[in-house]
Amino acid sequence: MTSRSGATSPPGVRNSLGGDAAGVVVQAGTITGDVWIAGPRPPEPAPVPHQLPAAPSHFTSRDDELAALDDVAGEDTGGRPALAVLVGPGGVGKTALAVTWGGRRAAGYPDGQLYADLRGFSPGTAVLPEEALGAFLRALGVAPERVPPDLAEQAALFRTMTAGKRLLVVLDNAFSAAQVRPLVPASAGCLVVVTSRLRLDGLGSEGARFLDVAPLSQPNAVELVVRAVGRSRVAGELAEVAELAALCGRLPIALRVASARLASRPRWPVARVVAELGDERSRLSRLASEGDAPVSAMFDWSYRALPPTAATLYRLLSEFPGATFGVDVAVAAAGLAEPATADGLQVLVDASLLEEVDELRFRFHDLVRLHAHAQGDDGRAEVLPRVATWFLHEMTRANMVVIPLRWRISPVCEQYRTAPPAFGSGREALDWLDGQLPNVLAVLEEAGEHGHDRLAWQLCEALWELFLHRKHFPRWLRSHEIGIAAAQRCQDPVAESRLRCQLGRAYLDLGRFEAAERECGRALELARAAGSRHNESVALDQLGTAAQGRGDVPAAVSFFTGSMAIEAELGIERGVAQRHRRIGDLLATVDRDGEAAEHLERARRMFAGLGDEKDEAKVLVGLARLDARGGDVASAKRRLERAHAVLAESGSVFYQADVLVGFADVAECENDPRAVRTHLVEALQLYEQVGGPQVERVRARLRRHDVEFAEPPAPENPEVPGDGGELAPHYSEITGAVPDDPPHGGDGKPGQLGE
Repeated sequence: MTSRSGATSPPGVRNSLGGDAAGVVVQAGTITGDVWIAGPRPPEPAPVPHQLPAAPSHFTSRDDELAALDDVAGEDTGGRPALAVLVGPGGVGKTALAVTWGGRRAAGYPDGQLYADLRGFSPGTAVLPEEALGAFLRALGVAPERVPPDLAEQAALFRTMTAGKRLLVVLDNAFSAAQVRPLVPASAGCLVVVTSRLRLDGLGSEGARFLDVAPLSQPNAVELVVRAVGRSRVAGELAEVAELAALCGRLPIALRVASARLASRPRWPVARVVAELGDERSRLSRLASEGDAPVSAMFDWSYRALPPTAATLYRLLSEFPGATFGVDVAVAAAGLAEPATADGLQVLVDASLLEEVDELRFRFHDLVRLHAHAQGDDGRAEVLPRVATWFLHEMTRANMVVIPLRWRISPVCEQYRTAPPAFGSGREALDWLDGQLPNVLAVLEEAGEHGHDRLAWQLCEALWELFLHRKHFPRWLRSHEIGIAAAQRCQDPVAESRLRCQLGRAYLDLGRFEAAERECGRALELARAAGSRHNESVALDQLGTAAQGRGDVPAAVSFFTGSMAIEAELGIERGVAQRHRRIGDLLATVDRDGEAAEHLERARRMFAGLGDEKDEAKVLVGLARLDARGGDVASAKRRLERAHAVLAESGSVFYQADVLVGFADVAECENDPRAVRTHLVEALQLYEQVGGPQVERVRARLRRHDVEFAEPPAPENPEVPGDGGELAPHYSEITGAVPDDPPHGGDGKPGQLGE
C-alpha cells in the first residue's frame, strides 16, 4: 500500500489516511528512539486596537455635530481616508464629541480604533509625530524592535499596515498640520478625526472637512447640569440653573465642574453657587481675556473650596510632565503618605478637577493643568527631582530582576543587590518597565532641560534592560542623546562612556555599523582615559561585533580577544566564556572549523561549570553545526535536541528559532530539502515575532531553497539584494551580526552590558 507521501508500506502493514485528517500528520510503526517534530505554526492574528477613551457620562446633545461626522464618514473621498477637523476653544467639548461619536460608530471600523493625545496645548513638550506613530504601529502588532527609528520609514510602514483596512483614528489636541499628516492612514476605508483649538488650514490639501464646535446652546447647557445634578434636585430652580449655565459660558468643562460641586453639596441651593460665581467672575474679568473668565472663575472657585491635602496635590501634580499618573507617582510628587494621597486624588476627581482614566491612572484636562500650575509655587521645584528619583529606584528594582548581576554605574543599585525581588519574573519586570516608558521619557526630558543632570544620565542608564529586550529604537536613540549630554555636563567620562556603549548597541541592532563604531570608539577613548576597564571591555566587544557586521574577520577577532583579556583580568569568568563563543561563531562563518570548535568547546565547558544552561545550550547550536559539517550528523542532532530542551523553556522565541535554523543546517548536510524547508518556515514564524535582519535573511534563504528544489527546474536564480545570491549555510549569516539579543528574560554577571 502506498501512503499520501508516496512511501510504500511493508506487506501486511496498512498505511492510509481517511476521514477529515488535515495538516501535519505523523505515521509510524515501532519507535525505538527519541522523536522530535517541528511543523509550521499558524500565524498570530493581528491585534485589533480599541484605544478610544470612555465617553463622558453626561454627554448632552451635539446632534448637528454628530450628524456632520456621519456625513464625513459616508462621503466619497476618491480613494483617500476621510478627515474631519473639530475646531473650537478649550473646554468646549471637542474630545467628548470625538470619542462619543467614535464609540457609537465603532462597529463600522472593525479593524480597530486608534487614539493619541498630541498634547499640543498642554504645558511642556507636545507629542512628536514619530512618538505617536510608534505607538500606533505597536498597537497594530509591530514588535517594538521592528518600529523604524526614522519618521518617514514609520509613516511608510503605517501606510502599508493600514492599506485596505477600516480604522478610526482620533488625534486629540493637535497643534499643527505637520503633527497630523504622518498619522493619516492609507485606506479610503479609514476616518481620521482631529481636534484642535486652531484651524489647521494646512490639512485642507488633505481633503479635510472643518467642523466648528461652539459652546452648548442655552437649553442644552441647562440640560447638562440637570442630568448631572439630578432633575428632582433642581426642579424648582430652573431659572437659577439657566443663570449658572450662562455664568459658565455654556462650556461643558465649566458646567461639569459646577455640577460636581453642587452634587457633592446636596443641601446647597443653586442660587448660592450663582451668587458666589457672580462675585468671582467680577473679580477675574479684569484679569482674563474675553471668553476665558467663566472657565477661570469656575476653576478658581472650585480650587478655593478644596481641603488642604487635595489643594496641595492639585498644585504639585501639575508639575509632573507625564500625560497620566497613578497613586504611586502622586505620592512621590507630593511627598505625602499614600492613604492621604489616594483620598486627595478622589476629592479632585469628585470635583471634576482630575479625570480618572481607569482605576489606576489619572490625568488633567490641559486647561485644568494650566490653572493648577498658576496656583502658588510652594514646593514646586522639588517635584521633578522627587519623581525622577522615584522612577530611578523603581526601575532599578525591576532591572535587578531582568539582569540581576549586571555591572551598573549608578550607585542606586547597591541597595537592591540583596533585597527581595520586586517582580516574580523578568517578563513581569519588563512589562512594568514598558508601561512606565512614556512617563520615564517625559521625566528624562524635563530633568535634562532643568539641570538635573545626574538624575538624567542615571535614568538613561536604567533604560538599558528594557531597550535591550524590547528595543523601542526611536525612543532608545532620543533618550541617549539626552543622557549623554547630561553626563557631559556632569563631566563624568565613565557615565558618558557607558551611555555611548548603550547607544552603540542600538546602532548595532539596526545594522548601522559605522554609527556603532563611532559611538563605541568614543566610549573606548573615554574609558581608557578614565581607567574604566569594564567600559573598555564592553566597547571592544561591541567594536568586534561591528567589525563582524562589516565582514572584517581579523579586526573582529582582535577586538573580541582584547575584550576577553580584560574580562579575565577582572575575574569575570562568564565574560571570558562569552568572548570565546563570539570568536568561535565568527570563525565558523569563514570555515576555520578546527579553531572555531576549540573556542566553542572551551566556552561550553566554562558555561557548564558556571551552571549556565542557557548559554551552554546556545554554544551547543554552534558545535552541532560544526559536527554536521564534519560528517557526524548523529552528534549534531543530539546537541540540538539538548539545546532545544533548554531554550524552549527560556521564554525567548529568538533562541528557539536559532535552534530550528541549526536543525535546518544539519538537514542540509543530510541532503534533506523537505526538512530544511520545514525548519526554516517555523524559524521564520518565530523570528517575525521579534524582528531584526534575520527575518529577511531566512526569507531569502527560503526563496533560494524553493527555486533550487522546484519541479521542473526553475530558471537561473537572480541574486537577492544584500545576500550575494548564494546559499547561506552558516548561523551568523542567518541571524545577523549581533549574536546575543534575548527578547525576554535574561541574566548576567558584572561587566556584561548586553546580556
